[in-house]
Amino acid sequence: MVVKQQEAVVAVINSNKLNASGRKKSTLSMLSASALAIPGAVEAATVPEKETVSVRYTQYQEAPLETGSVSSGNTGRFGINVLQVGYFTPYKEDYSIDTNVTYETLSGASPYATIDEGDGDPKVYMSGASIEEKRIDASVSGTRYFKEGTLNSSFAISKEKDYQSVAIGAAGSLEIFDKHTTLLASVSTSFDSLSPTDAELFGGGRIEAKGKSKRSLSFYEGVTQVISRNQTLQVGVGYTRMKGHLSDPYRSKDQRPSSREQHTLSAQYRHHFTEYHNISWHLDYRFYQDEWGVIANTIGTSAWKDLSVMGLNFTIAPNLRYHWQHSADFYTLEAAPESEYYSDDFRLSAYGAISAGVDAQFHAKDFSVTFGLSNYWSNSSWGLTGRDSVEHPALLNFTTFSIGVDYHF
Repeated sequence: MVVKQQEAVVAVINSNKLNASGRKKSTLSMLSASALAIPGAVEAATVPEKETVSVRYTQYQEAPLETGSVSSGNTGRFGINVLQVGYFTPYKEDYSIDTNVTYETLSGASPYATIDEGDGDPKVYMSGASIEEKRIDASVSGTRYFKEGTLNSSFAISKEKDYQSVAIGAAGSLEIFDKHTTLLASVSTSFDSLSPTDAELFGGGRIEAKGKSKRSLSFYEGVTQVISRNQTLQVGVGYTRMKGHLSDPYRSKDQRPSSREQHTLSAQYRHHFTEYHNISWHLDYRFYQDEWGVIANTIGTSAWKDLSVMGLNFTIAPNLRYHWQHSADFYTLEAAPESEYYSDDFRLSAYGAISAGVDAQFHAKDFSVTFGLSNYWSNSSWGLTGRDSVEHPALLNFTTFSIGVDYHF
């Protein structure tokens, strides 16, 4: 089980999606399901006419740590392979059903401790052997389409040898003012149970977490406004409360509060420039704050262009994203912290991150093929505010590659 990063692996700012398990691996699964989809207009309250079968493969690979920053263990980090299969079908005249199954494999070494011994050059203690994990999850959602809105409900389960999760959610939309304004709302909750591997052998946080659970409750409210024929704006606020065992059992120095309240404010602007070769420009922003002291800002932009080459239709979208955050109040690299709560997790440190990539899609009448490639780099000096005096040596750099096929019939 790998605890979720403070910021998403890829900028998929879609706060009303169900986030079932709150872990890095589920974040990656969600990205491969949604980040590859070519964004379009606001979904109308009309049931789609065709069935769709979707297959997605995503590969995520973290760059190895520098030898000089590792005190012991492997320098290699996680690689994750994700295979997803989905089936969407209209049902009768006013309903649709969407089902998805995901199979995930993970291997690599993981940081379990980081200590600054006072010389200003902290070292990472990595797991000595490569971790091998598998995960499978399944979800189903149903949507009811009305003349001026939709209602949706969802159910998801996730299982691996040391972590199990069950989640349910509901969402709705309402179109008003001649469909120029759409009101959005969603709620989701998850129930997770922990069973760390080798708890009796290693003890510590693994013993403390064995048999423990955590749960989350999330709300989102937003509004999408059609500004003009070529412009839309969506703004929304989100709230999540997590409660239970929130410490990372696989870290040797990690004691976190048993509750966490998270708040988000997001905005999405879309502009289609007919005068500039029909390019669609996307601009996204999200502000994040929680009671642990983490504050984060994320800005993303992309440009979408349709192309026709020798009778073949393509859409291409280069994208760029910048993220920076302040560290948690109890984040520390001290060898023996004396406070009640403490963690040396790099995901709770202050840093800035830049990701750049491109999505592309070939589309025909009944099928489409989608590709995605993204690189991510992080550095403690890239944050605009709230920088730490010492950089965490385990900050991430990684690459993701995705390919998917959709068939409509």
